[in-house]
Amino acid sequence: MQDLDPERIRSLLTTRAYGRSLDVRESTASTNDDAREAARAGAARGHVVVADAQSRGRGAHGRVWSSPSGTDLYLSIVERVTLSPERVAPLTLAVGLGVADAVRALAPALEPRVKWPNDVWIGRRKTAGVLVEASSIGARMDAIVIGVGLGVNRLAWHEELASSATSVLHASRELDAVCAELDRASALATLLGAIEAWVDRFVAEGPAPVVRALEERLALRGERVRCDDVEGVLVGVESSGALRLETSSGPRSMISGTLRPL
Repeated sequence: MQDLDPERIRSLLTTRAYGRSLDVRESTASTNDDAREAARAGAARGHVVVADAQSRGRGAHGRVWSSPSGTDLYLSIVERVTLSPERVAPLTLAVGLGVADAVRALAPALEPRVKWPNDVWIGRRKTAGVLVEASSIGARMDAIVIGVGLGVNRLAWHEELASSATSVLHASRELDAVCAELDRASALATLLGAIEAWVDRFVAEGPAPVVRALEERLALRGERVRCDDVEGVLVGVESSGALRLETSSGPRSMISGTLRPL
C-alpha cells in the first residue's frame, strides 16, 4: 500500500483532469460502486477511486474480477462527457487503447492488443479488463464510470486463471525483459495519462481514430473466432463499436457477446 501514496501519485500525474481528484483506499468492495456514489455526490470529471484490494470487483457480464492486495491496480474514473447511449461502445474500445498504450510505455518489449470488447491481452493472455458503466437521464447519458483492472506485478493466479491471465511483470519476465517489480504509483500515473488522451481524442474526433488504431492492434484480427453462436473470421470493428465478422453466410455485425478464438 505504501507505493500508492496519494501525494506521490499526484506528483507524477501529467493529466489535465484524471486523478487530480483522488481517493486512495486500502480496500473496498468495488471501485466502480465507489466512483458512482462519488459522481452522484457531485464529484468532478476525472475523479479517481483506486484501491489496493477489492472484495467484490467485477468485470463484464457480472463476472468476478480477482483483486488481491499488493500487486495490481483497481481503479475507476468519473467521466462527465455527454454521450448518446449508442456511443458508449466505442468509448470502451478507446479506453482499451489507452490501457494498451500504458502497458507498452511500462514495458516497451511487450506488444499489448485490445481484445474486443473490453479486455487487453499480452500474447493470448488477459492483463487488463475495462468496465464502462453509464446511467441515462432521458435521451442523454449522466456521469459515466470507467473501471479498469490492470495486472501489474502479480506472478500467480488461481488454477482456473493460470493459463489465461498475466501481468506486465509476469509477461516481461517471460521475455527476460524486466526483473524488478513496477512501481504502482508510476504505473497509475502512466495509465491515467494514456486513458485520458484516448478519451479526449474520442470525444473530439469521434470513433474514426479509434477504429483506425484498432486495425493494427485488435487481438484475433484475421483469425477464425466464435462470438456467442456465430462463427467467422474477425475482420475488424465498425464505428459503432460493433465487431465485424465474415461468416459462411456473409458479413455479420455483433454488438455484444463473448469472443473466443477457434
